[in-house]
Amino acid sequence: MRLFRLPAVAALALLAACDLSTEPNVPTAIDPAVDTYATSLGIDIGSMTKTSTGLYYKNLVPGAGAAAQIGDSVRVHYTLWLTNGTMVESSKAGSAPTPIRILLGDTSVNRVIPGFEEGIIGMLPGGRRQLVVPPHLAWSTKGNPPVQPNANVVFEIDYVERIPAAP
Repeated sequence: MRLFRLPAVAALALLAACDLSTEPNVPTAIDPAVDTYATSLGIDIGSMTKTSTGLYYKNLVPGAGAAAQIGDSVRVHYTLWLTNGTMVESSKAGSAPTPIRILLGDTSVNRVIPGFEEGIIGMLPGGRRQLVVPPHLAWSTKGNPPVQPNANVVFEIDYVERIPAAP
């Protein structure tokens, strides 16, 4: 009888050590403050402002006028990079660069990640801002290829204009 118990115990131990989940293996999120960034991105995390949500931002060009706030409809240009310096997409690319329109604070309309929208708040027209967006304000554990799950991402945003509300 002992001969059957040992293989059964060994099999159970082996089974317990295996990852049988149906979810793909997701890398652990890296704190943006200790992540590695391509030098071409010019990230100096120590000189950036960190918000209460964990978003990092730095004004590259200050701009002038009224600051963007919740409820404003704005047009912005953006470029998105992976931390390794790979550009993912840009509203400035192509033969007819077109800024995107965002209604700040309207979750029923926006098709942008929370960190992108938060990064626009407080910008002045004509301003340019660099963002480092942590995973929980980006695509989280799901990713959005080529953005890997739990990845920090980098944006550069140009605040083009505030769009007045329709009368």
